[in-house]
Amino acid sequence: GNVFCKEADFENAEEMYRKALEIDLEAQPDNHLVLSNRYRDMATVLTDQCKIDEAIKMCKQSLARKLHIHGGEDHSDIAWEYIGVGVLLMKQNRLDDALQMYDKVIEVCDRLGPGEENREIVALAVVNQAIIRDKQGDLEAATELYEESLSIQVEVFG
Repeated sequence: GNVFCKEADFENAEEMYRKALEIDLEAQPDNHLVLSNRYRDMATVLTDQCKIDEAIKMCKQSLARKLHIHGGEDHSDIAWEYIGVGVLLMKQNRLDDALQMYDKVIEVCDRLGPGEENREIVALAVVNQAIIRDKQGDLEAATELYEESLSIQVEVFG
């Protein structure tokens, strides 16, 4: 699947990823990280084909596996999964739903503490919230969020 993706042959990539997922669903226990990764691969190739509804379903499957693996939301993997779902919701112009995903990202990262990776994830969530507020015409909120994201990025990256 990866080779086909690099060649932008997304239909064949999807077929290969589906086969890999089928094999792993039979061979791996439900809580194996490889299953989550397979769903993520599928989401990526489906996104590349503009099959956003299907990609969201795959992201949610990946999220469900990771929630099971990590025993809840308190892990940076979960925050990254919420980011992925939020991006796809933005592509569908489901902006309020995307905002909810980014709120979840920030909640998870707040519980995890001020580590560098967590701050990086928060900065991404906040800049995506700013983009949404900008699209919604709320320039004041967008500006505040852009400034917040920039402040976090300066803090993390110097």
